[in-house]
Amino acid sequence: MTQVGRFIQESDRMLRIDVDGGVWLKPGAAIAYRGNIAFARRPTLGARSLSDAAFRELTPIVRATGSGRMYCGHHGAHVRILHLQRETVFVVWDDLLAFEESLCFEPGVVDHGVSIASGGIIRVKLSGTGSVAIITHGDPLRLEVTPGDPLSTDPHATIAWSEGLTPVLKTDLSWRSIFAHGGHEPIQMLFNGTGYVIVQPYEEPRHFTLEAKSLQKLAALFAG
Repeated sequence: MTQVGRFIQESDRMLRIDVDGGVWLKPGAAIAYRGNIAFARRPTLGARSLSDAAFRELTPIVRATGSGRMYCGHHGAHVRILHLQRETVFVVWDDLLAFEESLCFEPGVVDHGVSIASGGIIRVKLSGTGSVAIITHGDPLRLEVTPGDPLSTDPHATIAWSEGLTPVLKTDLSWRSIFAHGGHEPIQMLFNGTGYVIVQPYEEPRHFTLEAKSLQKLAALFAG
């Protein structure tokens, strides 16, 4: 059993959180709990802008408050805990399970040239001091990146990266044929700078789109 603050790795696939105050988690992440814990989803109507509202729809998140013990998991995936000490990490939304409320969080899209509506990879920026729980398929690998030695990764296998890196999406038509992945777009994530990237031995489908009807609904909320 590994403990990092209030986050405890109860097993390889189960996270235990000793709740004393508040914690953020993905909807459906809580498997069981003891004590006096209340759950409330972050409302879309509380958004500051249409863009913020769109992210709240695409990245629904629940705040668990009170005192007790909570167990979390996600479809039998492996759970890993990261502890931040006055630092920043970016986590792909699909692979985020829970994080302490002491951390500041901000959703965004990888590569400014890709909009939400056209379908982009959504990541969450987490900053400060506290614990973050991520989910992985298999044992993750941490790869270092240094100036002059960039790293290209499969977006479907990329989980997280450190603050010193700014990934961009690029097309390489030979990417799928050479590596025999097939079935996905020939897109890579290119990392330049100084830091690290966490990847998993699994290709998680990334489909982040916001249909026109959803955009119209959000616009109507702000217009009204």
